[in-house]
Amino acid sequence: MALVDLKSNLNQFKGKFKPDEAYEKSGRKINELESTVSSEGRQILGQSISSGASTFLKGLKAFGVDIPIENNYENSIKQNSIFYANDTISNIANTATRFETIRKAVKNFKDDPIGSIEKGLSIGEDIKLKKYQAKAYGKIKTIGGQGSRVLGVSQKVSRTFQGPIKGDRSSKNVDKVNITPYGEDASDKDIIPFKFYDVYNEKHITFRAILSGITDNVTTEYNTERYIGRSENVHTYQGANRQLSFTFDIFPKTRQEMPVLWEKINYLYGMCYPNYIDAYGGQTMVSPITTLTIGNLYSDTPGYISSINLSIPDNSTWEIEDNLQLPHYCQIAVEYVYIGKYLPNAKGKHFELNWLKDSNEKRGTLLTTPDPTLDPRGDNLIVDRKDYKWIKETSLREELKANLTEWFKSIGSDQ
Repeated sequence: MALVDLKSNLNQFKGKFKPDEAYEKSGRKINELESTVSSEGRQILGQSISSGASTFLKGLKAFGVDIPIENNYENSIKQNSIFYANDTISNIANTATRFETIRKAVKNFKDDPIGSIEKGLSIGEDIKLKKYQAKAYGKIKTIGGQGSRVLGVSQKVSRTFQGPIKGDRSSKNVDKVNITPYGEDASDKDIIPFKFYDVYNEKHITFRAILSGITDNVTTEYNTERYIGRSENVHTYQGANRQLSFTFDIFPKTRQEMPVLWEKINYLYGMCYPNYIDAYGGQTMVSPITTLTIGNLYSDTPGYISSINLSIPDNSTWEIEDNLQLPHYCQIAVEYVYIGKYLPNAKGKHFELNWLKDSNEKRGTLLTTPDPTLDPRGDNLIVDRKDYKWIKETSLREELKANLTEWFKSIGSDQ
């Protein structure tokens, strides 16, 4: 009955409302309508592209060539990752960016002179921003586009799994860190490098992980003595112990990543057990010393795993394929004893900050600039913190070397 009433109400508009009339009045038929995306929404490097070029680029996407054309913030970063990844193309892109920035600044000068001048003066920073975004997006792309279309599935890989898979190790839908087996270093593909390294067997173990609960604890040891006739204790320094602890969550993003990921977990567990070598007519143990890398906080820092704990969260799903009936999501807690690669001392280097120099001298860890009027081989050095050149260790050392060379020339020395 309700449907009959609804139809009766709709019949009241019969012959009065023509949804196509608006298009007919404009002189354009429905079948003549063009893309609803305006040319302002299809731009590369600020320049509009035609509908034909837009269709062509969309077609390339199906073959793995993804050049975003919609003019929005995310796609502008994707465009920068393409045009600023190659030095030659980057120079062309720089020229286009400079031209477009100047054009807009001149165009808007009358209405907003201060803003136009500011825009013109910030061209260099705009280009650096595009390069920085391109670098960041280059890292993010290694996570993989799990929903992306992949043409051509490796038959060799496909036959290995029971159910269908999409792509293989070289496909763009796969996480490039997860799919890299132990033994290979894939830390440069991650946003922040995180890896272990088996020193004895020379094997890398790289994870794409979410780290949490990072703590770095130093415990000092003092020996307490009390002498006859004195009520207070005398404390004698004995040393210090340093231990790191953290938890990281890992999970595969595609089914073909699962075997590789669990192989790496298995190998990491082996870092708590010794290596055995033939010696003295029998076998003897060799300790499993490792190094740890977490960004620039710890970079190939020597130590050993004192404790490792694997937990499977209750909300984790499991794979049902034979021989792969394993959880998709797990958490690993690690206790790591810090050995380090520098002499432990009060004025030394305790984190991998590349602008700090490991030193037991009076001036400590500060990288310093020599005073040409003083002897650069002594402690008579001044600290320059007016700029940030010292963050880039390589360029600073080159500058120091050049200053020292110039100083030696000035005193007639060939050292």
